[in-house]
Amino acid sequence: MAPMKGLTVFIADLRKCRSHEEEERRVNKELANIRTKFKEAGLNSYNRKKYVCKLVYMSLLGYDVQFGHKEAVDLASSAKYSEKQIGYLAVTLLLPEDSGYMRGVLAALRRDINGGDDVSVCVALAAVSNVATREIAEALTEEILNQLLSPSASTFVKKKAALCLLRLLRRFPDAAGAHAWAARVIPYMGHRDAGVTLAVTSLATALAQQYPDAMRKAAAFAVRRLKSLVLDGECPTDYMYYTVAAPWLQVKLLRLLQYFPAPESAELRTLLLRILRHIIDAGQDAPRELQQMNAQYSILFEAIGLGIHLDVDQGLMHESAALLGRFITSRETNVRYLGLETMAHLAAYIDSLAPLKRFQGVITQALRDRDVSVRRRALDLLYSMCDVDNAKPVVGELLRHMGGADLALREEMALKVAILTEKYATEYAWYIDVMMRLVALAGEHLGDEVWHRIVQVVLGNEELQLYACTIALQALNAPVCHESAFKVSAYVLGEFGHLIANAPDSAPIDQLKALQSKMPSVSLQARAVALTTVAKFTNLFPEIKTACLRVLDRHRGALDVELQQRACEYYALATVESDALLPTVFEEMPPFAERQSALVSRLLKQEGDTEDQRTWVPGGRDINRERRAQQTGENPAEADVSDGKGGELPQSDPADPAEEPSITESRRHYARLLWESDGILYDGDEVQIGLMAQYKPPAGRVGVFLGNKAAGAIYDISIQAFVKDSKDDKDPPLSVQESPGQSPLPASLLPLGQARIYFDVTCHRVFATAPTLRISYTQAGAPTVLELQLPVTCVHFMAPVTIAVSDFFARWKQLGEAELGEAQSVLKTPFLEERSGEWLRGVVGGMGFALIQGADPAPDNIVAVGIATCESGERFGCLMRVEPKPSHSLTRITVRATNDMLAKAVATNIAMIFDSK
Repeated sequence: MAPMKGLTVFIADLRKCRSHEEEERRVNKELANIRTKFKEAGLNSYNRKKYVCKLVYMSLLGYDVQFGHKEAVDLASSAKYSEKQIGYLAVTLLLPEDSGYMRGVLAALRRDINGGDDVSVCVALAAVSNVATREIAEALTEEILNQLLSPSASTFVKKKAALCLLRLLRRFPDAAGAHAWAARVIPYMGHRDAGVTLAVTSLATALAQQYPDAMRKAAAFAVRRLKSLVLDGECPTDYMYYTVAAPWLQVKLLRLLQYFPAPESAELRTLLLRILRHIIDAGQDAPRELQQMNAQYSILFEAIGLGIHLDVDQGLMHESAALLGRFITSRETNVRYLGLETMAHLAAYIDSLAPLKRFQGVITQALRDRDVSVRRRALDLLYSMCDVDNAKPVVGELLRHMGGADLALREEMALKVAILTEKYATEYAWYIDVMMRLVALAGEHLGDEVWHRIVQVVLGNEELQLYACTIALQALNAPVCHESAFKVSAYVLGEFGHLIANAPDSAPIDQLKALQSKMPSVSLQARAVALTTVAKFTNLFPEIKTACLRVLDRHRGALDVELQQRACEYYALATVESDALLPTVFEEMPPFAERQSALVSRLLKQEGDTEDQRTWVPGGRDINRERRAQQTGENPAEADVSDGKGGELPQSDPADPAEEPSITESRRHYARLLWESDGILYDGDEVQIGLMAQYKPPAGRVGVFLGNKAAGAIYDISIQAFVKDSKDDKDPPLSVQESPGQSPLPASLLPLGQARIYFDVTCHRVFATAPTLRISYTQAGAPTVLELQLPVTCVHFMAPVTIAVSDFFARWKQLGEAELGEAQSVLKTPFLEERSGEWLRGVVGGMGFALIQGADPAPDNIVAVGIATCESGERFGCLMRVEPKPSHSLTRITVRATNDMLAKAVATNIAMIFDSK
């Protein structure tokens, strides 16, 4: 692009301005001149480009230049390359996503991508990557894919197209429709041009994280390309970097293979092991030049990571541990960082931690490294390699470093100390001592989860309670007591203070005085916990009830509403003349239900990635085995533990992955919505999805409500509903479309916020498969895609029909003889509820049937009639008979209909409802 003198002079004038007011006067003068020039009919190309560039510069300074948006779009639509270049640059920097000119930009992009020369195509692809909106992604993905797959496109265009698709996939994972074309890009990983292979491998890596089944063949292409680079030495001269063959491509291929299991083919497994062995052997010799070392080590660390992931050879892993031990003592900060990170990965899968424990002293020393990123990786490694044998020294070292650790690192360190202490404690006294010391050292950096977890463990271990009370009283009597320690002490004494009431200096009045002495210096929240303890003392220790009432009475006039309400209610309870009220209200808390520690859940949430997903998390073999089992559907309980050792404190074992609580709960929600019109469909840690439906056969409207439960905002929200495998069907049995006239989804959703969208559903014919609801969003930089079954079945288009009592069994017999459609099942039902008959009638009525009272001679049986209506005008009658047998805990369901698929759908729905009950 030729220099523009007017633009250069304008920028120089702005730089000479000595005040903001002087700059504003110069900018306003130029804006007025540009407005006048744009109104002239004969403005030439040079001046138009110059003025648009000036507007871009002023926009970067923060000035409003909206009047120039149209000129930018006109330049982008020009046939001249020089104008097109400036136009796309301006569009990228000036236009917001919701601009009305985006349709013009879309038309220009489509024209250039489909009909331009290579340079114009590349400029358009670069613009799509930078300015893409959801509308552009949905409209142009197919055209961009065609450029990648076209045999006539140049290698330069193919590279740009692959990277553009990668950008769209990361920005709008659902709008790109990648599930339909993911497998088609795999062959281009074997392209003769290494640059195309590099770009397509990056795209394949992102696709493998979202569609692993569709991308499974990519593993074989990656192995063969690695063979040509590593073993055969086939690499173009342009891609040789300091005698290393295409290091960026090798790293990408090794990273891609970490998203797949070990190859099933024995030939590929042997070949992959040869490649890994060759890379690790080559890494034994230290390169002399820095650039060669960086390239070679980057490949080496990825190769070790792949070997760990595939678990191909434990001998190779032990050799890798020795090699990594050399790297973590390197003088180069980057090498130390990568060595510690890879060793933490190794600790997550290696059978024995003994090869790593040899370097425990070096790793501990790395906690004092000058670079904070190295210190963080050393913390991850110590956390991952800790077990019951070295838990005490590791926890002790972390506690010693806690006081001098960076503020950004102290919270994570405290969380990991708390988890390790609970997980590997073999002595109750050691657990309490460490946790109380922890809250004293890093209490201000800990959330409530830590002191909550201490209380849960104490409540669940009777042997721990006496010692916990002793330490709690000592903490209250100390000169300084941190607020978290105060909360723990107050709660423990309120529950179990009677256990030490007869010990020296631990009388009830001593406990009350110790609590009172620290109350003025703690927060209102901590004082509220203390008031609850004082109220419990009125029940535990009648001899100090008068003193406790004085404390409560003093707080009845507190300015804080929460304190005042607690004090008033507790005082009223304590002064009621009833011997049974206080013991009932302040009954000892039961042990908490066994579940995954909230500390572990909080730590895992911090492991968020902005681009490629991690294939492992710090924390050792157990947590990574469970994580891999959840991804592959295996049962981690079938795998053996590394050393068979564990702490004596009860651990929160994960539920059987074959029937996790979250999965069971999702099924229960889905089944409930088969007969109720509104309710929750999905309830996760970050979002909650609700549903509200109204049906007027053969049509209906379904409202989807998305609530944000996360601590931060969520972005890039997309909610889609569609029928799978119906895109090529010109006449699908069910149509699902967004309802017209509704507001678009918000760009972001704050915590506790809610977004909603409505879909119109129409039943054209009886169908067997429920539609799919796909919801995607980004939270904390990590994209999430949820695919759920939308509870819309052909049964929802059933309307109740009332017939005479005498006609039911006549019609029942006719349908049985015609054999048009019948389904029968015997379901196991507990019948623990007294009103189970009412529940059964409610289910049948909720499914769209009319109950025919008195038609069946057995009074407990239920008979019902409904008619399903389709858009084509077809109507199908359906009869149901429910025969409960409470004595055998069984119920027989028989459905007869004039359509076989409808009868089976009704039986399937009611079976799911029974299973969820």
